[in-house]
Amino acid sequence: MKTYKKRHQKLLHYCLTQRLLCPASFSVLTNLTDKDSQRCLSSNLGEVRKVVATLGLLIEYQKHRQNREGWSLVQVRKLLGQNLYLWSDAVGIQHIPQELSNQQLGLMMLAQYDNRLAVVWSIRLRVDLPSQPLTITSTYRLCDVVNQVLAPLFDKPEVD
Repeated sequence: MKTYKKRHQKLLHYCLTQRLLCPASFSVLTNLTDKDSQRCLSSNLGEVRKVVATLGLLIEYQKHRQNREGWSLVQVRKLLGQNLYLWSDAVGIQHIPQELSNQQLGLMMLAQYDNRLAVVWSIRLRVDLPSQPLTITSTYRLCDVVNQVLAPLFDKPEVD
């Protein structure tokens, strides 16, 4: 059995026995196609955390930029690299909730790109997916920046 299929079965069993799912999450998890399951569950948890943290840093960068917090802005810039923080500027994130964690911010950005992937990853990370969406000016640019962050996960060769 493929790794992503095992992960899907384990995740489904755990969530159903612990009663952790809301109806929307249950629907997403039980209606995953084989292709969606492979896309959402083929990466290990460390890789998922890294991608979600990077997406969260993109939003934190914009938050520090909007609030004109110079030192924090420089620190996040160092972590992101020039390519990503410039793409983050192009997306045009307008309203950023203040009280959310880095992972929740990353999942919010991922939900704008692909809600099913965000729901599955939030279940895997055991982090609540915020219900309010991000306000962005360019959906196409958002897709480009998220594709750049996700590319290392989805471009790797398939392993059993």
